[in-house]
Amino acid sequence: MTDLADRPELAPELRLVPHAFRRTFGRPAVGVWYAPGVLNLLGGAVKVNAKWGAIVAGDRRDDGLLELVSVNRPTERALLPSEEDVPAWAAGVEATGGAALMCSVDLPQGSGLSAAEALRTAVALALKDLAGEQCEEPPAQALDLPGQRLLVVDTRIRRQEPQVERPYTRQAEDLGVALTAYHEAQDPDPEQDAVVEAALAAGARGASMLIDPPGRPAVALVDADLVPAVKKAITKAVEIPPRYLTIAPGPFKAAASR
Repeated sequence: MTDLADRPELAPELRLVPHAFRRTFGRPAVGVWYAPGVLNLLGGAVKVNAKWGAIVAGDRRDDGLLELVSVNRPTERALLPSEEDVPAWAAGVEATGGAALMCSVDLPQGSGLSAAEALRTAVALALKDLAGEQCEEPPAQALDLPGQRLLVVDTRIRRQEPQVERPYTRQAEDLGVALTAYHEAQDPDPEQDAVVEAALAAGARGASMLIDPPGRPAVALVDADLVPAVKKAITKAVEIPPRYLTIAPGPFKAAASR
């Protein structure tokens, strides 16, 4: 069987991680698994998958331990379960089977697209597949938003204190109105408030803070042709230049290759 790292029909990013696994462990990976980042709108009431996410590649271990290595942080390995401190990038991953996995996450934690959730999902897919169990796709909702974009704003602010979410019940309203109503029901950081106010003033249909610790991200629903203007307005309104991710809502599914 051709090594996954050498299969030309796979996307380059799906070959990169098996290649890193082979270089690190000295043997080919038997599978590669992908899970998208998740944009949790309205406190998770609406979930939208993004094309950026987490990729893991590897094979089984017979001792029941889960060994995780990161392409992004190769010196910070995790062996689970463990009584020692687990690297921050692997925090929250559950060891439900033995495997050695090389991991790649192309989203920083706290950016608004739940990088940790994407990694947990990709690892869970890998462990189920390696155990011969059926893999379930992560939940997402298809949004019918023709000509509109979800502009995710990573303020690049990171705080250790948790951001507490207040209860919010969505009324019969469109998504833009709901986003703004959700934001007004929360206790946002000043940076999130500044992003929302600037986005709305520049013509966004709605905007809100996002819960994605340790970050303080936000999101705006914007007509596609207004995205550059909204970005410009937000950048002008804050002290630290944000990072932006623009999502055209649509189906991005988890995937596995062996």
